Amino acid sequence: ARFTRPRTRVPTAIQIAMEARDRWFHGIHAHSVPVPGASPPDGITPGSSSRVVALATPDDLVKLDLYGTLAEKHVGLTRSQLRLMYRDVRERTERVFAGLTPAQLRATCEPSLNPMDWGLGHIAHFYEFMILRLLAPGSNPVLPGHDVHALFDSFRANHDDRWKPSEVCGTDPSIGEIRGYIADVTERLVDAVGPDDDTRLDPVSTYLHVYGIVHEHWHVEDFIQTRHTLGYAPSAPLPSSVQAAVANVWGDVFSMPTASSIVQVGGTARGAHSGFVSIPAGTYLLGAKRDEPWVFDAERWAHSIEVPAFRIAKAATTNAEYAAFIAAGGYHKRDLWSHEGWRWLCGNRTAAKSGGMSDVEASKAGLNSEAPRWWVRVTTPGSSGFSKVAGGWHEYLFDGAPTPVRPHAPVLHVSWYEAEAYCTWVGGRLPTEAEWEVAARTEPGNYGPDTERLKRRAYPWGDSPGPDTSRANLDGFRGNTVDVGALPDGDSAWGCRQMLGNGWEWTSSAFLPYPGFQMDFPYRENSAPWFGYRKVCKGGCWATSAPIARAGYRHSFWPEMNAVYVGFRVAIDGAPNAIGKL
Repeated sequence: ARFTRPRTRVPTAIQIAMEARDRWFHGIHAHSVPVPGASPPDGITPGSSSRVVALATPDDLVKLDLYGTLAEKHVGLTRSQLRLMYRDVRERTERVFAGLTPAQLRATCEPSLNPMDWGLGHIAHFYEFMILRLLAPGSNPVLPGHDVHALFDSFRANHDDRWKPSEVCGTDPSIGEIRGYIADVTERLVDAVGPDDDTRLDPVSTYLHVYGIVHEHWHVEDFIQTRHTLGYAPSAPLPSSVQAAVANVWGDVFSMPTASSIVQVGGTARGAHSGFVSIPAGTYLLGAKRDEPWVFDAERWAHSIEVPAFRIAKAATTNAEYAAFIAAGGYHKRDLWSHEGWRWLCGNRTAAKSGGMSDVEASKAGLNSEAPRWWVRVTTPGSSGFSKVAGGWHEYLFDGAPTPVRPHAPVLHVSWYEAEAYCTWVGGRLPTEAEWEVAARTEPGNYGPDTERLKRRAYPWGDSPGPDTSRANLDGFRGNTVDVGALPDGDSAWGCRQMLGNGWEWTSSAFLPYPGFQMDFPYRENSAPWFGYRKVCKGGCWATSAPIARAGYRHSFWPEMNAVYVGFRVAIDGAPNAIGKL
């Protein structure tokens, strides 16, 4: 069912207090800032039927940002573009929630995920306090009667508390109330955008709207992952009606695919894509330039990196290749694992044993110690042993029975430690973040010892068009990965395939700030709390929304994470004798 709000009206009012979302322990800004110039959006007069109160001016908003990041914004989108973005992301969220009961939405406490009803309330809370109360500072509370900060603020609601709101917060809003909450706050934001026309909003307001939309896209991927982790049926991969799909956050769109069109553009098996490309030494600009249309704080700012010559796999490591590592005893050879990796592996074995878990239970719980998460051995009826497919390994996908792993699909659900051990086994290593971007974004004709001729692509195939189903496996449209040999139209200039979509890819790089880093406003926790503890991941996965996916985007996961759709590709040093088993 569509998310709808109770049909109530909140009186409009012009107030002058703008709430800057600040927690008392941060102490960066005052609790509120006067906004003397607040005025209604164009075409709407106070006291009209609109539910939006007076809007803040861009100058008002910039004053709230101590670090000046809002003043950097320079891209404005039209009202029509923003309205389409809101419709597009909400359709995805509704689709991934469809068919689930309230009990499934709450589920049981699991360390790798959040309850889905909490996640929906969290999105609504983000929209209200990160976006709406900045753009429309006189807005009335959207979910009165509940402490929405304690319930849905991810930095106030401890992870385990999200399953027991009544005990911790004193109230437990129903899924109906939460659906009404997100529908109501979104309606107010769409009203703040204004009529559906080609009037262009200012860059600051555009940025705030888009940030909220991107945040919802992040959680769409999380929800798909949650359905997988909990063994629920997969959500429908395609919308029920044909509509335009949003390709990126600067306004490009593409035609919504159909099931038949996806097959026609490369969704069928294409097999392996073996081999390496050699990339000479050069100087690379890592990070965003100030004229780029969208920048997250972790991408500030471009700085020169000297990159020695290296080789990198044309494709991500496949299930069959990883099964060979397992067959060679890779999970039992201490010399292949780092100290931290071996400790993680032994910890999984100890936890599974002490919990009396079977191999299947341990694999589903992420305590795998013999193969990737969700991989199990299955004896094929009527055969004399295990299936011949990829060493006999099968995998659990959503609510289905275990099926043979597809040999040429990328191996996913591997921790950083597992990826590192495999690379050591083959005589390689994980690529650095800079190496990965060089392979994905540069061109042989303009990459070299200096940056004067350097051209960086937004996507592996170029700056345009934006992602679509002929170039990248994104948006959940295929419902799973494709073979690593599929989608050749998305190749980088160096010949690397699927560097966008299909599976996130681990790099060897720690997630650390670039020179010139400043926290985003208003979401200061987007990156800063995670620096130094996570590893950089690149490229996006099959469940990632296209508006998020671009070659310069920095994502990060904890190195032990294996519930996410993450794999890797191998890099080796540039010297000819550094090939090892490859």
